[in-house]
Amino acid sequence: MAQRFTIASIASNLDEFRRLPPHVQGRALLKALADRFPRDKFNRQNLLLEPYGVSDSEGFALGFPENERHDALKFLFGAPWRFIVNNGHIFDTGHDFYEITPEGWEEAAADISTVLLDRTIIDALRFLHKDLQGYEHYFREGKYKEAVTAAFMRVENHLNEIRDASASPGAKGVSGVNLPYKLFDTGDLKFPYANLAAGNAQSREGYAKQLKGLLSSGVGWFRNSFDHEPHNLPDPDAAETLELLFVASYMLRMIDLSA
Repeated sequence: MAQRFTIASIASNLDEFRRLPPHVQGRALLKALADRFPRDKFNRQNLLLEPYGVSDSEGFALGFPENERHDALKFLFGAPWRFIVNNGHIFDTGHDFYEITPEGWEEAAADISTVLLDRTIIDALRFLHKDLQGYEHYFREGKYKEAVTAAFMRVENHLNEIRDASASPGAKGVSGVNLPYKLFDTGDLKFPYANLAAGNAQSREGYAKQLKGLLSSGVGWFRNSFDHEPHNLPDPDAAETLELLFVASYMLRMIDLSA
């Protein structure tokens, strides 16, 4: 007998599964239903009982820690169940019995676009700037270039927000690679390390110039290349993506410190 599809094949525990996008949760439940009921109707209330609950080879939550399986089953037949109902993947034939629709069978046959990751990568996201800490879904969906694009777009938008709030007319209308330089010129951003080269104006100016260049490169190099020509860049893997997110994170922290 073929091995049953289990939710644990895409998430190792309930907390990980909860953090997956709704469409991924829904497709996982739908695939599990299609695997167990290729020709039959199924009753939602019966699915909350044994054997489909937690114990044997039919169980939806097998592979999860045993103490999470009852809660996992309740979660599956909450929001993910409503998702596949609302999207027409299953329909009620009466008395709480359901069948999978033709559209549902197509959806169930599709691959689940989530990536099983080294736990280290997920754990590392908490060290990023607060604006980037919610990027786990990009890794789960294998959308690495999209994650990098979004991160450096956030760098540019943070600069734009400071410009828009500026009282200086000189900042208005400036954008892109020139904006970090202008924001320092108008005093909306200030060199953040008062003790660095405090007695040497020339060295201080040199440091400030390089900081402006660093922030400018967030737009000119990272943001523009990944946004305008992603097809001409190699696909980063998860590790490289995380590395680039930390670059963006550092830039965001420097903007915060300078504002």
